[in-house]
Amino acid sequence: MNKGQHTSQPSLVQALINHIEGAGGRVEREERFEKQYGLDFSITRFEHVYAHVNLGVHITQSLDNLDEMETFAQVSKRGIVMKALYIEIDQETLDGGGLLVAMGACLAFLFERRHQHTKLMGLRIHEDCTYQFFAIDEAIDRLDRPDFDEELQIGEDMEGRIIAYFTDKGFGFIQNDDEQKFFFHIANIVDDELRSKLPSYVPGEIIPVDFQYGGNDGKKYPKAINVALPFED
Repeated sequence: MNKGQHTSQPSLVQALINHIEGAGGRVEREERFEKQYGLDFSITRFEHVYAHVNLGVHITQSLDNLDEMETFAQVSKRGIVMKALYIEIDQETLDGGGLLVAMGACLAFLFERRHQHTKLMGLRIHEDCTYQFFAIDEAIDRLDRPDFDEELQIGEDMEGRIIAYFTDKGFGFIQNDDEQKFFFHIANIVDDELRSKLPSYVPGEIIPVDFQYGGNDGKKYPKAINVALPFED
């Protein structure tokens, strides 16, 4: 799939529109917004539902498409729709019961109290027709981070400073000169002096450290291992 290419398929979009309209929903399409933001359609009302409805939908077969997410996120940020839902599903899942699941998820996002203040959300529908909502902004942030595993070797020496440590949880964060954050756990401390200092860590305190790159593992922050105070000559 080419980067930045919208992967909505007419059959996917039309199938979901037909299902929504068959359930009493009113759907509107705007070619300009579809081209500019990937807004496939908007749900503007449901029969016998008198609450205000304005949900913009994008449906795609592409998984974790950064450009597609960023483009669609603008419909919410620019106020083009009140709420926006980004749906990841494939044709086989859609045909195998995913239509009903997608429809139910749209209703849940519109009307469940837990989502009432959320303007933008992602939805991933799995092959077994289970689904999960996810935060688009967090997904964009995750996908937009540099792939450190391509640039660094596990165990590569690095320098930074501890900028946060949570004594009750036993973990914290290190930041390097490039402003990249690394996660570390107390178990990753190999320096007895540093280990003895951390229980009395004061929020806002900065502690210079040496450490090694410990990989990313698909987490939000890469891991720091073998963390120690800088060696003094």
